[in-house]
Amino acid sequence: MLIHPYTPTRPLLLPLENESKKKSDKLSDYCDGQGSFQLTIKTYSPNDDQPGGAISNILDVLPIGEDVDIRGPTGDIVYDGFGSFTVAGQKRTFKRVSLVLGGSGITPGYALIARILLTEGDKTEIRVIDANKTPEDILLHDELIQFEKDPPNQFKIAHVIANPGDNWDGLTGHANEKILKEHLFDPKEENVVILCGPPMMIEKAVLPVLDEWGYVRDENMLGL
Repeated sequence: MLIHPYTPTRPLLLPLENESKKKSDKLSDYCDGQGSFQLTIKTYSPNDDQPGGAISNILDVLPIGEDVDIRGPTGDIVYDGFGSFTVAGQKRTFKRVSLVLGGSGITPGYALIARILLTEGDKTEIRVIDANKTPEDILLHDELIQFEKDPPNQFKIAHVIANPGDNWDGLTGHANEKILKEHLFDPKEENVVILCGPPMMIEKAVLPVLDEWGYVRDENMLGL
């Protein structure tokens, strides 16, 4: 049996209060209570460099109408709203959230970003570094662009591309010290950084920089 965790990209908000509001509110597509959920999954096809994604390849060819077993929710980090988190059963509050994400690790980050920005009155600030191999690998790109436009300055994202090609004019290479310190919040008590990405990227490139910078693991540095 294969088991793999995924983070729903919808719903992202609690159910609306009444049915009439549900029909007219522009947020209704993001709200729970419709009897379904949406996953954003990237299929990694096998090649000479890697065997491919075990679960994603199965789901990719599964006929519509087939069944899969699911369980959840799981996880040690819960966002309670307005900067309040429950981390391994303990309440924590932060004013600013930095996210370092890689590949399909954007999906749990996206869930948090959307929850904050779509909740009226939640002023928690967000800074994101999203690392991918190519521009085409950026998941949820259009949604992230829209979030960055409104509300202004609350949310900023920097995409880092390892193999950019000729038409990419953004950041290139990997999430190094310069990029991390330029695009994330400083390691203050009221700031938290949350990581989700390939183990090689997180352990070899990101963690040493954040350790040296002053972030403290399991205090204001958390892993999804």
